[in-house]
Amino acid sequence: MAQRLLIVAHATTPANVALIFGDPGKPHLGEVRRLNGRVKSWVSGPEEACTATAVQLGGQPEPLPDLRECDFGEWSSRGLIDVVTEDPSAVDSWLHDPYAAPHGGESLAKLITRVGAVLGDHPWPQGRSVAVVTPLVARAAAVHALGAAPEVIFRIDMAPLGRVLISRSDHMWRLRSLVATPKEPRR
Repeated sequence: MAQRLLIVAHATTPANVALIFGDPGKPHLGEVRRLNGRVKSWVSGPEEACTATAVQLGGQPEPLPDLRECDFGEWSSRGLIDVVTEDPSAVDSWLHDPYAAPHGGESLAKLITRVGAVLGDHPWPQGRSVAVVTPLVARAAAVHALGAAPEVIFRIDMAPLGRVLISRSDHMWRLRSLVATPKEPRR
């Protein structure tokens, strides 16, 4: 039996809607429907939006610190529009170079490496596991599963409650599906 990991982006939050960097805050859980089927393990990012979404989906997640949102350094808790207005070239650099960290925090390439280490090192059981994370962390997981260059993160969209399904046998993750903007959560 293979290991299957359903990665779910947390529910919509005011910070998502306002395009705020950093902790997404409290989620709107009315849009979240319980997952059907057997789940062997539940994990989440440490953010409230991740753990609360996981509980609404039907799990009691183990928060994993290394599944946390990207460290946006000086941009944390600031809106994208404010940062673009103040320093458009820094935002342009960050949006096109996965190794750039103009905010003084973590680059997207480092985020992909950190998330990839969790995917590789966590003791995933045989069967289905669920991880609830921020949309950016879900994108990083998809890039890792594909074994793709970090630049691929710019070619993946992920909305709240979007899903990435990966599976592993023989120590290699494979992308099974990606639903970036679900109309209704998977059951």
